[in-house]
Amino acid sequence: MMTLLFSIFAGCDEPAPPPPQPRRTVVVISWDTTRADALSCYSDTNHWGAQVPAHLHPVPATPVADQLAAGGVRFQWAFASAPTTLSSHTTLFSGLDQYGHRVVRNGYPIPDDVPLLAEQLQARDWQTLAVVGSSALESAMGLSRGFSTYDDPGPQPEGGMYMRSASDVTARALAAVDARTDRDADLFLFVHYYDPHTPWFTAPPELVRQFLPPGYSGAVDGSMQSIAALTEARRSGRMLIDDVLAARAMYLAQVAWVDQQTGVLIKGLSERGLTDDALVVLLSDHGESLDEHERYPYSHGPDVDLMNVQVPLILRGTGSLALTRGAVVERPVRLQDVGSTLLELLEADADPLGRGTFLGPLWVGQNLPPTPIFTEATKPIPGEATSAWNNLPFERSIIFGGGMLVKNPLAGEAAALYAMAPGQPPVTNPELATRLEFLLDGWTASSPAHRSVEMSGPTEAALRSLGYLEDEAPEEAAEDAESPPE
Repeated sequence: MMTLLFSIFAGCDEPAPPPPQPRRTVVVISWDTTRADALSCYSDTNHWGAQVPAHLHPVPATPVADQLAAGGVRFQWAFASAPTTLSSHTTLFSGLDQYGHRVVRNGYPIPDDVPLLAEQLQARDWQTLAVVGSSALESAMGLSRGFSTYDDPGPQPEGGMYMRSASDVTARALAAVDARTDRDADLFLFVHYYDPHTPWFTAPPELVRQFLPPGYSGAVDGSMQSIAALTEARRSGRMLIDDVLAARAMYLAQVAWVDQQTGVLIKGLSERGLTDDALVVLLSDHGESLDEHERYPYSHGPDVDLMNVQVPLILRGTGSLALTRGAVVERPVRLQDVGSTLLELLEADADPLGRGTFLGPLWVGQNLPPTPIFTEATKPIPGEATSAWNNLPFERSIIFGGGMLVKNPLAGEAAALYAMAPGQPPVTNPELATRLEFLLDGWTASSPAHRSVEMSGPTEAALRSLGYLEDEAPEEAAEDAESPPE
């Protein structure tokens, strides 16, 4: 009897086991080549240009992104450091700008000494999965480090397009979630949609028709041939207004298609019980010039104007990861800050990722010290430096103090100051211009050494298929572009 009583009371003296912690899910969703004003929740930041009257400006339709923004935090002015896929995603996952991680552009693997977000989460026993829509982020480039599953396209059997439709990406992402080896672990999922990038051919025809001008019968069909012809017409001043509107419509249809598939993805995660304690991060790696730019229309890489580097950034949390609902942050921020923000939200004692900053104070109405934001173009490749940092001759900018200063060494033009406002209007403020140019020159002086790369045959074939390699002047390369298989 005494033995039994001792056993009972001994059990009472022991601390009760802690209640099981809810399983957390973090989903980072990247819409490639998506300028901020391609989302309807960014309609008050419109850079569509003066070539088209205001009443003909396109009307984006992204209800899923809008709902995420309404239930979470939207950053009005978020910026990529470079308008190219691999470099920008490396900044996102390393907390370093291109001078820190040394990824010149697509095709330059991430150096092994650059720590990445997925590695840190995997070290904390997170299950880490990734599905990407383009071989610009192929596993050989190093972004796969830290992911237990990393699904990239590789050559496609229908003709080597090295890219996937949003519906395929969504299906593969949900399949990867279903196949994960540890269902009790916290889940980190990275999903990359490529469809807004040219060529524009993946959105369903019925969706495209919702955006096209009624009765349009022109030559713009989303293929690379039609985009190349449109590019030449823009450069020569021979564009037809119906073709301009059709191109804008097809681009926005691709964004709307990705928005729809993002909804399918989130619904699928919800059905699997993975959104009760979750954080969804929606962003883009860079924007796109459409008809606004005379020399480099329908492209990205050569310019750092707002439509090329201002990107959407939305965070929506639930459960223990819930954030302020409906907050809009006006202070400019960087993609470079996203990784540090995630680590701080997930683990209070986490160190910052790279040189990123925790953005949390901003959505609860507090201030953070202002940070200069630097951006740098990565093209035209034939003009790159051969004995210094590759991109030094290209256009670069600084966003700070309410202004944006753009400098183009290759063009030999004086630095130009713009308001950080819809349409990027030029402003005159000599004092601010002088200050920003001084800071920009200081950043440029900190650039790393020249970096050479030898691409494997498959990597070169993938980048050439995706339009990332230039053997000729941009005008000639555009004319020679090939159409995707139908």
